[in-house]
Amino acid sequence: MELTKSAVPVSTSPFNALIGMFHEPTRTFAALEPRKMAWLPLVLLMLSTVALASWYFSMVDLEWLKDDMFATVKDAASREKIKSGMTRQMMQLGSIGGSLVVLPLTMAVMGLYFMIAGKMLSKEFTFGSGFALSAWSSVPGLLMFPLGAIQIFLSPNGQFSYGALNATSLNQILFQYGTGHPMAALLDSLSVPTFWSMILMVIGFQVWAKVARSTAIKVVLIPYATIYAIWLAFALNSAA
Repeated sequence: MELTKSAVPVSTSPFNALIGMFHEPTRTFAALEPRKMAWLPLVLLMLSTVALASWYFSMVDLEWLKDDMFATVKDAASREKIKSGMTRQMMQLGSIGGSLVVLPLTMAVMGLYFMIAGKMLSKEFTFGSGFALSAWSSVPGLLMFPLGAIQIFLSPNGQFSYGALNATSLNQILFQYGTGHPMAALLDSLSVPTFWSMILMVIGFQVWAKVARSTAIKVVLIPYATIYAIWLAFALNSAA
């Protein structure tokens, strides 16, 4: 079923769009179509991610964290050598730098993917539209800051993993794998904000590309299914 523009607002402010993503995403995506303003979710996500990472690495029990990260390394000498070379500042800067690079890079890759998908569907869908779709669909990731803050306040001894900052992940809810386990990172990445973002991508692509909901679902699920299938295969192989 194709959507029409007659029943949706013609414009919205950046911060109204931010709020609208949480309670009326279809109308919000339609309002953003003329002027997509991808800078707002991107900047807010980068700032919140950097702030949370800085806070976490400033208070985490570093020795406990290193023990948790390398608990699966069998050779004691190798394990101690790796641990000795890891400082609080190095881990903090690495996490912050990674966030500043990975977030825009991921959105750029998804922008390219959506542009290609649009061409295959004979739709006018530019790289900029794809980048903006990825950025706005990532808005649920902003919930990571309050979720992480709650975890930090509840763990004054600092003995919890970075993945535990998101209490809604499959790992934290069901599996409780330590940081060094091959499945930990994969399961930590599958959380309520992740699935919420996927739903927003479906809605956004449907609205902007003017396609049926079933088509949008297929377009969005293909890269996620491919990436997680490969990731799962590597994790299972490493855990064997």
